[in-house]
Amino acid sequence: MGVHLAPALRVLREEIDTRWPQRDRKSDGWLGDASHQARRSDHNPDSDDQSVNAVDVDVDGIDPLLVVRQAVSHPSTQYVIYDRKIWSRTRSFRPARYTGPNPHDKHLHVSVSHQRSLEDSRQAWGIATATTARLGDRVLRAGCRGGDVRELQAVANRLGARLTADGVFGPAVAAWVRSFQTARKLDADGVVGPRTVAALRAAVKPAPSVPSGRPATPVSGGRPGSRTLRRGSKGGDVAFVQRFVGTKRCGPASGAFDARTEAGVRWYQGMRGLTVDGVVGPATWAAMGVRVGS
Repeated sequence: MGVHLAPALRVLREEIDTRWPQRDRKSDGWLGDASHQARRSDHNPDSDDQSVNAVDVDVDGIDPLLVVRQAVSHPSTQYVIYDRKIWSRTRSFRPARYTGPNPHDKHLHVSVSHQRSLEDSRQAWGIATATTARLGDRVLRAGCRGGDVRELQAVANRLGARLTADGVFGPAVAAWVRSFQTARKLDADGVVGPRTVAALRAAVKPAPSVPSGRPATPVSGGRPGSRTLRRGSKGGDVAFVQRFVGTKRCGPASGAFDARTEAGVRWYQGMRGLTVDGVVGPATWAAMGVRVGS
């Protein structure tokens, strides 16, 4: 057999592609370049069977921490590197600071064992069926990444924060959390624990329904989740979607659901494993952490 990606990693890559078919692949890779060949690297073919025991996966369009979580529970994994952290079997997969020259912030790296039975394993990684972290599943603080951070950003934007919903708990998120905590008379530490989560949920809880016979006052522009959005829709809920998906995909939050917004929604739906139709209906609203209803 010639040079080939270890079968265990082919299974991993196929599962990632199944879950996020629209993901970016610019930073993907597996076979080492000249710099890898000049040193010992899992990106170089093994001398015994010519297998390459490492793969790099672009993090744009996937939930990288979900992949890390599934990888460290797979028996074939030797180590994972992502965003200046390394999870190694030799340290029981406790995260440690990675000090190599490449920060691995554009892609994550997975290496598998060189033991033949493990590198040739066809055991599933569970990527396609794994659940994403939801707001409240863990304590969030500066530096956290994932679907629960994106949900936090979505809730904050419903309260007027105007954050980019990129799933990264950066300085802007921390500053907004502290201001929210101050307003709710909580400890303004910028850490989203149980009390802050409870306050956030209370803040976006729908108002009591209007008694029968009294017409509801229409909300200008539409409340997020109150209607289905598609090409041609306009309003504040469209601007919410544009901010949630991000300016990189949707452009500025103009409130007009144009072709670029539709393309951004399609990208988001593909990333979350939803039906890719470019329409923001109940399933897409729910994935954004928005309660659906009038």
